[in-house]
Amino acid sequence: MVQAWKAHHILTGMLTFVPILNAWRQRHASTGGSDSARYCYSVWFRHLMMLDRWGFKISGAQIGELGPGDSLGIGLAALLSGATRYVGLDIVAYSAKTDLEKMFDELLLLYSRKERVPDDAEFPRVGPRIDSYELPSHLIDWTNLPVKAEEIRSQIRIGMNSGSLLGYRVPWISLPQIDEASLDLIFSQAVLEHVDNLEETYRAMFAWLKPGGYASHVIDFRAHGRSPFWNGHLAYSDWQWKLVRGKREFLLNREPLSTHLILAKKVGFELLLTKREQAPHGLEAPALAPRFRKMDATDALTSGVFLVLQKPKPVHTLG
Repeated sequence: MVQAWKAHHILTGMLTFVPILNAWRQRHASTGGSDSARYCYSVWFRHLMMLDRWGFKISGAQIGELGPGDSLGIGLAALLSGATRYVGLDIVAYSAKTDLEKMFDELLLLYSRKERVPDDAEFPRVGPRIDSYELPSHLIDWTNLPVKAEEIRSQIRIGMNSGSLLGYRVPWISLPQIDEASLDLIFSQAVLEHVDNLEETYRAMFAWLKPGGYASHVIDFRAHGRSPFWNGHLAYSDWQWKLVRGKREFLLNREPLSTHLILAKKVGFELLLTKREQAPHGLEAPALAPRFRKMDATDALTSGVFLVLQKPKPVHTLG
């Protein structure tokens, strides 16, 4: 017997096959969170502070983001911190609906006030968690910030792909969207759990990074509202999950942590940090779909992870 919550989400997914309903969904779709300047400010500094431990410096860096969502706010925060170029890559042009200049003004105000990083009390579900939420002023390149701010504002007004500072690629479907070995950092926030072709994506990220470049990713393995249980999305059979997804451009790929680690190593990344979040209270193995019942114990309990990867630098030998 199909549980009531499964039946509800299967029916909701099936309704997306109705053209008029799917068109309404597309007009009203959003990713949630990234249209808030405080959220974007918090996410950016969490990544930056964690990356500092591994030697990453933002001043002069060229960075990319997978799935910027409802705005390019995290990228704008990175530019205000000292990056010289940001490019966002998405499947759906959610950011086209956002008032980017308003978002930028709100971020600039946070910087000018040197606001503390919004913590877990304000954003309890946002990772990675960090030891201190004091603004890491020493990690920000404050040089000529007013001039840099006006350059960013000018580019927002004339168009995101019209200059060197701010780029936006949508839909992102292939590796050539960004020049190889051009980025110092590629990051994402709760995005890689939605990507259909994970191996291609890891290969693309590896190719885009310069030798020594970093990848920084928060991956959320929870059900994203498709179940009252954090791991309830694993209770759907494959055919049921296809119906849940319906005509949506993306949903959860239902791949566990081990898949990401295997693919990252396969394409050549060095693993610097795996910071897991554990959620022991969910559905027991017998309640899951058959292919998920024998998951590794670590995978079965991992509700989220923060990964830091690095593209190796060439090894120079004396000839």
